[in-house]
Amino acid sequence: MQPAMSEVEKKLREALRSARPARWLASTPHPVLAEALGRWADAPSDMHDHLGALFAETLAARPRLIIELGTRGAVSTRALLAAAEVADAEVVSVDIQDCSSLDMSERFARRWRFVRSDDIAFAGEPFALFCAERGLPPQAEAIFIDTSHTYEQTRAELEHWLPRLAPEGVMMFHDTNMGDGWFRRLDGAVSRGWDNQRGVIRAIEERLGRRWDESTYFVDVADGFLVRHAPWSSGFTALRRLGPGA
Repeated sequence: MQPAMSEVEKKLREALRSARPARWLASTPHPVLAEALGRWADAPSDMHDHLGALFAETLAARPRLIIELGTRGAVSTRALLAAAEVADAEVVSVDIQDCSSLDMSERFARRWRFVRSDDIAFAGEPFALFCAERGLPPQAEAIFIDTSHTYEQTRAELEHWLPRLAPEGVMMFHDTNMGDGWFRRLDGAVSRGWDNQRGVIRAIEERLGRRWDESTYFVDVADGFLVRHAPWSSGFTALRRLGPGA
């Protein structure tokens, strides 16, 4: 047990806290993750602070197949490919825009397939055929969603992709804490985003029958899922299936 602080110590602590607010930096210590990210490892963005969590959550699912819905600049794709390299898995990225050009070494690029499609449309027969051609069950152990960030789109993605999530698999979402359109990174920097009216987190809440304060860090268990949520950098939420009897 720590000894009680004196009044002088309390005042000193408060003064230091006011003068020097807490700051944290996200790093990528795993060598494969660092190699896959390359120069993007230190590039500031609202996704940068979640790359380690994306890598770790994906690896924990022991994936054979990893699905990424929404590719854009492919920074998250690199983290997923690092997990695929460690786990000997494959990554399929789906986007309505052509994001097929990826500047990456053959070591990682050989594990990547890009599909230009609406992700809801791909979730049906095209995905089943894709898996059948590879001798895989029509499911993925890890699914990462970073698309339009709207309530309607997220609700449809949950409806069509949750049935494709393997037992004890993980479904991850970015932009679950967009607030009033500003986001704060771990290093304390504040940048402008946009207010999506709680679109992503609201759709997840509706699906799992919960109501959360997404501006806080929390862990929960709901409707057979372990839920982990980090509020910084526009928010990152992971839903991990707990398996039968959970």
